[in-house]
Amino acid sequence: MGFREYVPAESQSHIITTFLFPQDPKFKFEEFYQRLSAREMVIYPGKLNEVDCFRIGNIGRLFESDIESLLDAIEATLTDMGVTISNKPTNH
Repeated sequence: MGFREYVPAESQSHIITTFLFPQDPKFKFEEFYQRLSAREMVIYPGKLNEVDCFRIGNIGRLFESDIESLLDAIEATLTDMGVTISNKPTNH
């Protein structure tokens, strides 16, 4: 969907992944967070001062269907917000 990871793949954790905010001016994290939460999907605000980011935890008893549900919720949320979605792979 066009999100870029903050940490290169070879250095990423297996517990949590940090994503940079999209460049689209329609993306507002608080709205994104609230809309995902309303869809019963909870993400984490970023804890970095130098960049705007959010984190997705990927630890615990997760299944492929859980990830698919999250991705569907993110896509629907971005669409509802009018944020441009890119299906192109991103480069680090």
